Amino acid sequence: MKISLVTAVRNAMPWVTETVRSVVAQDYPDLDYIVIDGASSDGTREFLDSRSEAFTHFVSEPDQGQYHAIAKGMQQASGDIMGWINGDDVLMPWTLQVVGRIFREFPAVDWITGIPAYLNAASECFLIAPIAASYPRNYLASGWFREGLLGYLMQENTFWRRSLWEKVGGLDLQWQWAGDFDLWVRFAGHAELTAVATPLAAFRVRGQDNRSRQGTAYADEIRRRCTSLPNPPVWWPFLTRLGKPGEALLRMLLWSRTPVIAHALTGNRWQLIRSRRPVSRNDLPRLLLEHRLRRTHD
Repeated sequence: MKISLVTAVRNAMPWVTETVRSVVAQDYPDLDYIVIDGASSDGTREFLDSRSEAFTHFVSEPDQGQYHAIAKGMQQASGDIMGWINGDDVLMPWTLQVVGRIFREFPAVDWITGIPAYLNAASECFLIAPIAASYPRNYLASGWFREGLLGYLMQENTFWRRSLWEKVGGLDLQWQWAGDFDLWVRFAGHAELTAVATPLAAFRVRGQDNRSRQGTAYADEIRRRCTSLPNPPVWWPFLTRLGKPGEALLRMLLWSRTPVIAHALTGNRWQLIRSRRPVSRNDLPRLLLEHRLRRTHD
């Protein structure tokens, strides 16, 4: 099954070297890897040019921002399965093999997301979420998977069928920062998200330098996007006003029966089941540890 993967990047040295390496090293037999560079000036363009034989399509030219570049890359895509990875995140060594197998063996599955994992600036994986969370379709379609409520969906961990992408019309380029959030809302209007009980990629955390949320600009766009969506139940804000502890409690209290693909300890196969699980991607021991770490840091 052919997989199209887009990397849109601008001035991403040295991280982009690890991103490209993590994709090319997959050695997936039917990979369509498209790289769009926004006329970088920090050595990114030269590095990508030196690896261009590994790309199906490569261009370096000015663009109108990240999502414009991703959309440009997706126009070149020819795969049955699609996704994108930013120029400082990395795929896990098994990612494309697992993704291809899942979509091949489970034709009713339209989009998937793996367990979140996180890298620090030194490229050390310091956290893998312990739980394959539940992603209720109505919660996603209502925009409730966002900061201050149920947490963001991790884009680098998410893959989908071309048919779903075409059904929603791809990215809406009116959103300069929150294009991924808007895409998930529209995906959920047509198909249920299936969790996969393994990490498929790692998101790089770089503190104040992190590029993925862009501070208030990202939050402002999400607020604008949510004005036309349903409000969460009235009791949720009573917990979220308590800050991180309240948000964590809310996520642990909300359980829903949704699909998950997991691998049994015996046998060489992935299984698709429906089970009741919390929307939280953390368990109590991890939350207690995080609380202790925050107190020590403060």
